[in-house]
Amino acid sequence: MGERHPRSLNRFIYLFFFQFCSTLIPRSFQKFFSVVVGDLFYLLMKETRAHVRENMEGVSRGRWSKGKIDVLTRKTFQNYGQYLLDYMVMHRLRPSNKDRWVEEEVGGDYMSEALRAGRGVICITPHLGNWEIGGLLFSFKGGKLNVLTLDERDLNIRSFREEMRRSKGIKNLYIHPKDESPMAILDAVKALRRNEIVAMLGDRIESQKTMVFDFFGRKTNFPIGVAILAMATEAPVLPVFVVMEKNRKYKGMIEPPIYFNSSSREDREAVMREGMEKLIQKFEDYIEKYPDQWYNFYSYWSE
Repeated sequence: MGERHPRSLNRFIYLFFFQFCSTLIPRSFQKFFSVVVGDLFYLLMKETRAHVRENMEGVSRGRWSKGKIDVLTRKTFQNYGQYLLDYMVMHRLRPSNKDRWVEEEVGGDYMSEALRAGRGVICITPHLGNWEIGGLLFSFKGGKLNVLTLDERDLNIRSFREEMRRSKGIKNLYIHPKDESPMAILDAVKALRRNEIVAMLGDRIESQKTMVFDFFGRKTNFPIGVAILAMATEAPVLPVFVVMEKNRKYKGMIEPPIYFNSSSREDREAVMREGMEKLIQKFEDYIEKYPDQWYNFYSYWSE
């Protein structure tokens, strides 16, 4: 599998630049900065721009005009600029000031009800909007949150991310894509058995555990780690989404739980497929509504 994440968008020097600017520029004025910098990346990164446009065409399924796709492609870079600005100062986000960033939270009862069942909760989201803020919102409510995340090669970025999460009581559970053993998710299983929350991203292939599903009308290899973990623990899966609205504030949404409970070995694949299809449909609904906040800067369907 080749390199799928554009290094120039993720190098620590760029994150340091955004941290510097997000510290100096009040959030009310950051829109103008993120548009300028986003446009700069859009113009300079020809190959990445082409990948984003291909992905936008995939989401469109032939329904959007070339002009609309061009606009949405450009806005993706602009919105990602705002995401980076917010990411670099999220350590300042607290319950007392979250209203400056977050305008609404919906579906909290699904989380409360799931935790009362005592099997823990698996939260899953695509690379859409600002998933890191979602984790902070859970921690503000007193939930014990564990984030299932890939081991970061850049030690500077890993250190920054760990400190930001640790300061909010969030624990990282590192996994390695090439580790196919059951031990790779043992810590996640233990956390769920303690009735804690395990959060994960679910729209990129990071291991060989996949199945083919229809995703925006295309046959797509989709990761099924969430289904495997849910079957092993009987924990409910809550699709969660944190997206930026036009006023530049975020809206957090928790959807009804999806269950992967299988009564026998024979029906495991059918249960897995049915649950994954429900989850993928939710992903499609939100990505289609907020296509310019789906941050996959590689050619999603070409791999």
